[in-house]
Amino acid sequence: MLVLDKAETAADHDEVYQALLGSPLVSGVICLAMDSGDVNGDVRVRPAPSLAPVDRAATLWVGDHDGIRWRPTGHGARDVRRSTPSGLDQLIDALAAPAVFEAVLEVVSTLPFSTAGIGMELERTSLGYTELRRVQEEAVAHFTDPHARQATMQEPPRDEFRAAIRAVVKVDRSEAVLTPGGALDAARTRAVEALNAAGHELTRLDHLFALFPKQRAGRVVGAAVIEAHAAARDLHDKVTRQLVHVDDSLRGRSAGQGPGLGVLGPVPARPRQVRDDTRRLLEGWLRKYRSIPHLLTDLDAARIEQEPQGCLDALDELRALRPQPEPEPSFEIRPRLRTAAWLSALTGVLAAIGMTPWAFISGLAFAWFAVGVLLHARRPTVAGESGFVTALRPASAWGLPVYGPWLVALVLRQPQVPEPWTALPTALAVLTFAWVAITSWRRSVRRWRRALGLAELRVRSDRTAQLLDTVLRVHWRTSARRALFAEGLRQVIEGATSVKEVLADRAGDLFTSSAIRPEDSVHADEQDRDIYEEVRDVVVADLVDLTIAAMRPCWSGIEAGRASESADYIERGAHLVGAYRLHVENHGLLSAPPFAFHRHHVHRDTLATRLWACSHVAEALSRGVEDEMTQLCHARQLGAVSALATGARLVRFASTAVRGLAADMSGPGPAVTWTENTEIAGTLRLVPLRQGVFQ
Repeated sequence: MLVLDKAETAADHDEVYQALLGSPLVSGVICLAMDSGDVNGDVRVRPAPSLAPVDRAATLWVGDHDGIRWRPTGHGARDVRRSTPSGLDQLIDALAAPAVFEAVLEVVSTLPFSTAGIGMELERTSLGYTELRRVQEEAVAHFTDPHARQATMQEPPRDEFRAAIRAVVKVDRSEAVLTPGGALDAARTRAVEALNAAGHELTRLDHLFALFPKQRAGRVVGAAVIEAHAAARDLHDKVTRQLVHVDDSLRGRSAGQGPGLGVLGPVPARPRQVRDDTRRLLEGWLRKYRSIPHLLTDLDAARIEQEPQGCLDALDELRALRPQPEPEPSFEIRPRLRTAAWLSALTGVLAAIGMTPWAFISGLAFAWFAVGVLLHARRPTVAGESGFVTALRPASAWGLPVYGPWLVALVLRQPQVPEPWTALPTALAVLTFAWVAITSWRRSVRRWRRALGLAELRVRSDRTAQLLDTVLRVHWRTSARRALFAEGLRQVIEGATSVKEVLADRAGDLFTSSAIRPEDSVHADEQDRDIYEEVRDVVVADLVDLTIAAMRPCWSGIEAGRASESADYIERGAHLVGAYRLHVENHGLLSAPPFAFHRHHVHRDTLATRLWACSHVAEALSRGVEDEMTQLCHARQLGAVSALATGARLVRFASTAVRGLAADMSGPGPAVTWTENTEIAGTLRLVPLRQGVFQ
C-alpha cells in the first residue's frame, strides 16, 4: 500500500501504520513522506517507528513535487520545468506497478531507518490526441457496424463457429432410443429376422440338391417371402405413427401421450450446463469474430437451427419408403435354347451313325422327360410346391429335343459307323443332359428371386429403421436441450444487441479529452508513428472484453429461465464504458482495464513494443548512481542527500514489451525489473538520508 504523509508528523500516525502492517490484505507499506518546505532548507524527518525495522515497510522522503536535475559528483543543480504530470505523480505511477513496489521496498529496507531520498530518470510513452481520436470512432464502428469492416480485417471463421454450435448439443450414437421389447423394437426385430429368413431360403433354393432333401426350401420359401413383406409393412406403419407424433410434439401441436410404441422420451435439459455452454460460446467466438453484428447474424442462424422444428422432411422420405405391393411372379423353368439345340444335334449324330435307337435314345428321352417333371414339380408357390400332377403337362415337351433328331436320322437311314466312333457323341450327350438339368433350375431360381424384389424390400426396411433412429436421436431425444439452448441464444442476442447500441452511441466520445495528452506534450517523433492498426486492435480487444463483462446478467437469466431486461444490459454497458474512459485517463491504453481477459494481451503487447521502440527508454535504463537525474527535492535541501550519495541504490524497471529492443539497456548495477504493460519505465535512485535529519 502506498501512503502519502507529512515527513515531520509521520510518527504521529504510527498506529495507522501498525494496523496496515497487521492486515493480511496488505503485503507491504511505502510511505511517501512529503517535506513541508522550510525556507532555510532544513530537513526534518520523523518516520513512523513501525516502518523502520520491518522488511515489509519503507519511507521515501520527497522534498519537492517537481524536483531538480542533479548529479552527485557535480557542484550545482538545474531547475526542472513544471509539467503535468509532475515528478511526484510519475513516481506514484511507477510505484503502482507491483513489481516496482516490491523492488523498491526490498532495497530501501536495507538502508538506515528504512528511509531514502528519491531520484529518477523516467521515460513515458503514450498515445497522442490525434492517434486516439482517429482510432476511437473507427474501432467502435468496426465492432458495432457490419458495413464498416476494412479490407485488412479477416473474415469471421463461420465454418468453425457452426462446428462449435453442433458440438454443444451432442448426439449420443451409442445410447438406446427404443424400449427393449417395445412395439417398435419388436417390429424392427421381426422385419430383420423375416428378411434374413427369406433370403436364407432363397439361397438354399439356388442349388441343385434343393430338389431332393426332405426339408426342401421350395416348401417354405413362398411363405417366408410373404412374411418378409408383412413384417416390412408393419415396421413402416409403426414408424410412421411414431414420427407423426414426434413431429406434432416438436411443432407444439400435441403435448399428450405418445402412441405407446416403446420410445424413450427427451433427455431432460440442465439449465446450468446450457448456461455454461452458451457463455463459453459467446466469450470464445466474440474474441475470434471481433465484431458484434457479424456474430449476432450467425448466432441468430444457429438459434433458428437449434429450435425444434419437427421432422417433415423425414416424413416425406418415409412416405416414399413404403413397401410396394407384394409381387406374384410365376416360377418359369425351361431349358435354354442353345443347350437344347446342342442336345438335339448330338442325338441326331448318334442316330445317324447307327447307335441303337431304342436302347439309348429312348432312355435319353425318358430321362429328359423325367428331369422336366422333377423340375416343374419342385417349383415353389405360396402354399408349398407345384407337385407332380401339375408338372406332367409342361414336362412332356422336354423329350422333343431327343425324339425329333432321332426320327429324322432314322428316315434318312444313314450307314452305321464302327462302335469306337460312337463313344465321343455319347459322352457329350450325357454331359449335356446333366448340364441342362443343373443350369435350367438355377437360372430359373435367380430370375424368380429378382422378380420378387426382396433386395429392394430390404433396402427400404433398413432405411426406414435408420430414419427412425436418426429422428429419435437427433431431434427427439435432444429436443429439450435444443429448446433451452435456443432460448439461451435468444437471450444472448438480445443482450449483445443492447450493448452494441450503447457502444455505437458512444463512438464519438469513447475517450475523454482529459484522457488524451495535449498536443504540446507529445514528442516530435510521435507525430510520425505508424501505429494506427495496433491502436485499433487494442481498442477492439477492449471492446470485446467490455461486451463480455456487460453480458453477465444474461447467464443468471438463462439458468433461472427468466430473461433479463434490455435496460439491465444498457445500464451495465454504460457503466463499463464510463469505467473504461476513466481507466484510460488514469493509466493509459497500455494498461489493461479491470474487465480485460488477462490471458489475451497479444494486441496490447504488440502496441507496447511499437511505442517503446520509438522512445528513449534505453537511455533511461542505462543511468548510473553518479549520472544526472531528477531529484525530488529543492536545491537548498541537497545537504540531506549529498553526503551519502555514493551509497545510493538503483532500481531499474520497464515493461516486458521493452525486452529485445536493445542488446544492453542498463548500465552497471541491478538487472531490470520487468513489469506488465505500463506507460512508464526507467531508473530510480534511492539515496540514504543524512543521519542528522531524523528526529
